[in-house]
Amino acid sequence: MSTAAMTQTHSPRTHPVQEDAMTTLTQSTPTRPTTDATPESTGGTAYPPPLEEVRPVSLGRLVSVELRKLVDTRTGKGLILAIVLITVLALGVTLWLTRDTGAALLPLLMAAVTPQALLLPVLGVMTAANEWSQRTALITFALEPRRMRVMAAKTVAAVLLGLAVLAVTIPLAMGAHVLSASLADAPVELSMSAAEVVNLTVAQVQGVLMGIGLGALFLNVPLGIVAYFLIPTITPLLFTLTGWLRDAAPWLDLSRANAPLMGDRWLTAEQWAQVGTANALWVLLPLAVGLWRVARKEVK
Repeated sequence: MSTAAMTQTHSPRTHPVQEDAMTTLTQSTPTRPTTDATPESTGGTAYPPPLEEVRPVSLGRLVSVELRKLVDTRTGKGLILAIVLITVLALGVTLWLTRDTGAALLPLLMAAVTPQALLLPVLGVMTAANEWSQRTALITFALEPRRMRVMAAKTVAAVLLGLAVLAVTIPLAMGAHVLSASLADAPVELSMSAAEVVNLTVAQVQGVLMGIGLGALFLNVPLGIVAYFLIPTITPLLFTLTGWLRDAAPWLDLSRANAPLMGDRWLTAEQWAQVGTANALWVLLPLAVGLWRVARKEVK
């Protein structure tokens, strides 16, 4: 046998299926544009884009992301559902208790916003501290390194949600008032004074900000929630220990200072000063310390 014949006999042959697979793989493998690519060669966008064309994440987008995180998570959905159910239950109990005389609009509003005042700050605590408890803060601050901007978005999102809940509660209370008046054959009075709206808005925003402040202060959801429920319970007892504390209670006790906000009249200058002093102590101070902690805490 000649050498040429032996070479032809033992030469490797490629199977047709393998050839087709190799051809398909070669044609379908994407090629990464080089750094010298121009917008014309890449369909209008250079890859990677020049640094001067990279824009920071806007505050509006951050707020929309935080709002979606508030209502998309299982815990957030459950808490919002609990707020709705307890609000409806409170209105139903008030209607039942006043079924003979009819319920006025203000008592119905107070019955509706009371459970919200208890649960909306919990949502604020979760907004500020949830990522630290679940160890997802590293991802958040990697995508947006400006931590104060992230906290500002969280604060705005929580306040907007609280105001949205209040905006839904007012028509709901009005409908309950119309129903109660019609059942008891009582006059219907749906007018609300500007003082009522302002007082309810201030109380709602103050509660949400307190939750955010405590969440940022502890960076732990359970601790923040416990602190939120303990402060209104312990401080009234604390301010009865001595005469000086009893005299200072209207200025330092948050529950007593905020009590006029549950009425339908404008607060006096002294009452606004008491609201401001108590909120500076129990809302602004924890919020400021919490923001300082967020800015300096090592992300793990």
